[in-house]
Amino acid sequence: MHDLNLKLLEDLAALARTSNLYRAAELRNVTHPAFGRRIRALEEWAGVALVERGHQSTQLNAAGHTLLASAQEVLDILHDTREALQRPGRARATRITIAAGRMLSHSVLPPLLDDLQRAFPPVLWSVSTTSLEFGVEMLDRGEADLLLCHAPLPLAPAGEQPGRLGLRLGSDELVPVSAPLVPGYPRYRMPLAAADAEVPFLSYAPGMSLGRILRERLHALCAAGRLRTAYESDLVDAIHAMVRQGSGLAWLPLTLVQEDLARGALVRAAGPAKDIQVQIHLYRNAANAKPLLRRIWAHMEQRLPAQAAAPA
Repeated sequence: MHDLNLKLLEDLAALARTSNLYRAAELRNVTHPAFGRRIRALEEWAGVALVERGHQSTQLNAAGHTLLASAQEVLDILHDTREALQRPGRARATRITIAAGRMLSHSVLPPLLDDLQRAFPPVLWSVSTTSLEFGVEMLDRGEADLLLCHAPLPLAPAGEQPGRLGLRLGSDELVPVSAPLVPGYPRYRMPLAAADAEVPFLSYAPGMSLGRILRERLHALCAAGRLRTAYESDLVDAIHAMVRQGSGLAWLPLTLVQEDLARGALVRAAGPAKDIQVQIHLYRNAANAKPLLRRIWAHMEQRLPAQAAAPA
């Protein structure tokens, strides 16, 4: 007895639709003799005749209709099961995950996504707010398709991860600020010499890109030994709130504090020479072969041709 092949059940369904061996064979993309042999193999498996063969048509008999009902149910179940199994893969193919710092996720990312949503309307955009360290890990493991972060800084030791591509989306400045002691004069001035008074310093958490950029520049900007870390956070907004209530000095993005500076709610703790220029970059892993991601990246390269960054 032949083992049951799902193709044979599909052949039976085709024959039921056409009532003609020749037309059913064409529908199943096989020759007429081959199709006839497959129907006979199905009858051998069932142990009974399944069709009534005539000169003009070939009809299913009662046994054939009974088997067809069960076959159709089996085929429908298997089809639905296959759809369910493939659905997560299709969802992944139309989902783009972006790892981003908390500040950038509500400042730079919304207008960026507005543009991308118009260009790629079927895409599901998933945003994961995280530190730079975990964002890089997500990018390298394929858990994130894109990484939005402040730059410039090496995302890994030279040569360790050569496969990242980047685009520069914009720029900002880290500005040393303090609450005012009196209008126009900072409560805490930046210490420039070892003899200067110690100043409470509101610091970024180690994993933040802004924190890494600031630490690389701090000793060249001021007498860093006179900065006493009084508060540390991975939320720029939290540091901003602490500065405004007079808890210490901090370097904050100009885009975040320019309104405070204009109103006098904050003042500069040093002149513009002590500002730190930062860039905002979007990275992707060059090894990520997702077709949708490649199309999105090509779209952005066309929108930002003059800002394309070298591979990271």
